[in-house]
Amino acid sequence: MTAKGKAKTKKAKTAKSKVAKKAEVKDKKAKTKAKKKKFEVEFYRDWCKGCGICSAFCPEEVLAMNEKGEPEIAKPERCIGCAWCEIRCPD
Repeated sequence: MTAKGKAKTKKAKTAKSKVAKKAEVKDKKAKTKAKKKKFEVEFYRDWCKGCGICSAFCPEEVLAMNEKGEPEIAKPERCIGCAWCEIRCPD
């Protein structure tokens, strides 16, 4: 093999390894983004008048109204922390 041939082969291997490293980095970023943050949802029960606005505006249906007309946390794992329940609450 000539000197030029060796140089081309070496460059090709280096380019392939750089591409592989970039792909690994992208995969790690994707895994990191996939982890969900957990948010804590609380109510001021003394202030709540049971209007249901919080559950109506929840995009992930985390909140639900119980038989007494009070909000309850039905699916806490789905909370995305958007705070629409807090923003829309009239009290």
